Amino acid sequence: MDEEISRFMLLAARLEFFLVNLTHEFAHVDSETRVVRGVNWDQVGQSLEGIRPFEDFDFSKSGFQIFKDTIPQRLVAKNGGGLKWDSDEIKVSSWQVLLGRSYAQVRNNVAHGNKAQLSAPFTHDRTKDLLEAGHHLIHFIAGEYSSDESWSNAIQFS
Repeated sequence: MDEEISRFMLLAARLEFFLVNLTHEFAHVDSETRVVRGVNWDQVGQSLEGIRPFEDFDFSKSGFQIFKDTIPQRLVAKNGGGLKWDSDEIKVSSWQVLLGRSYAQVRNNVAHGNKAQLSAPFTHDRTKDLLEAGHHLIHFIAGEYSSDESWSNAIQFS
């Protein structure tokens, strides 16, 4: 599982780097400090809606239908101490929700180690499924904004 997580995180980092460098509108920028804090998934979702309307999209052939059908759980701190998994009852009805809540939650769970902190029976098989769906979604998004695979090249700082 470590190898799958590593590959997913590297691919996610490359996508995020690609998106914020593609247009500043895709960057989540702190209003006071102007520091880029990540990707503005609402903006990416709105842009994607203009290219591929959510309502008309055939998720059954996408490889990432799980993000439409399921909201990934979040690890939350219980009032009396300890941790538990919890979820929202949110209908995924737009690219903004799919990216900002479904995909971003999986990415955050993996990046912050939540998948390893508290094991639950329902997370074992789903984690692998969500990582695979994440690969499909990342390649789909990148393909909508890049005509070749150069977006996934090694990140270069000059």
